[in-house]
Amino acid sequence: MEIEKDRLSAEAKWAISTKGLTTALAAHLDVIYNTVGKSKYAELLRPIWAQIGQASAQMAKDLQMKVDDAKTTAETGAAVCMVVMGPELRIEQVEASEEKTVLKVIECPWRNRMNDLGISHDLFTACDATFWSHFVKGLTPHVSMRHGKQMHRGDPYCEWIFEAKAR
Repeated sequence: MEIEKDRLSAEAKWAISTKGLTTALAAHLDVIYNTVGKSKYAELLRPIWAQIGQASAQMAKDLQMKVDDAKTTAETGAAVCMVVMGPELRIEQVEASEEKTVLKVIECPWRNRMNDLGISHDLFTACDATFWSHFVKGLTPHVSMRHGKQMHRGDPYCEWIFEAKAR
């Protein structure tokens, strides 16, 4: 019997594949943490997530996504994250200008998977910070990104704050 891949909509395929990806990566984070311990965990994960950030920035460049200022950098970052994390990711734009753009993540697939698997949310802290640092640096030297609130540190939502650097 042949399985018909087209029986599912593109939206359903995207949801299934991104849920599978976030589940697999969350499970890997938990195993790595439990194997190497807290002191080595961040040291081991940072180079991996630096590469993920750099590769994601290069993908955005290859797709010629617009990155001129804080607003377009934030929009590009949100678009990349939405594609990779799937329809569970819900983001609201709180503030948007060329100088400063603030995005609020109100639902996060990573948090959902960690809840599903009973994994500590803080295991994502090293990954998240390193990804964004290398992603933004790989896109433009004219914008910085920092976190305000963070779900994986106990806040009710995440804030992604993009700001133009003085030229």
